[in-house]
Amino acid sequence: MKFLYATAFAVLAMPAAAQQVTFDCTFTEACRQFGGNCQPENVDYSYDFDMTTGTGAMIHTGTRYDGEVHRAEGAHHFFLINSAGAEMTSISDGGRIVYVGTLSLGDDLGHYRLTGNCRDTSAGSGGGGGSK
Repeated sequence: MKFLYATAFAVLAMPAAAQQVTFDCTFTEACRQFGGNCQPENVDYSYDFDMTTGTGAMIHTGTRYDGEVHRAEGAHHFFLINSAGAEMTSISDGGRIVYVGTLSLGDDLGHYRLTGNCRDTSAGSGGGGGSK
């Protein structure tokens, strides 16, 4: 009986496994100047989220940008604030992505929006979550 209690305690005391979610994304349109001046785009980004800790990263051309991630309303939402400005990415369960940001440009602020599609590349995801 002691063995049973010890085993049960050990299982309950183990930390929960982190829930990793990863996406490969391609932006197909870029809009600048507060939503105007939209142009076709072909830029790849990837996202790596740890849903257990609420932290994540956006990776572009080998550079990693760390931020916070939350899940709500059928989408993953990634927030990034750095010395240049603030950015937010939303990736829907269907694989659609919208990435908006406001950057400081001297005394002015620049605003942009990128849109495209993502593919869920999480281990065991079966490639669901939309197509690239």
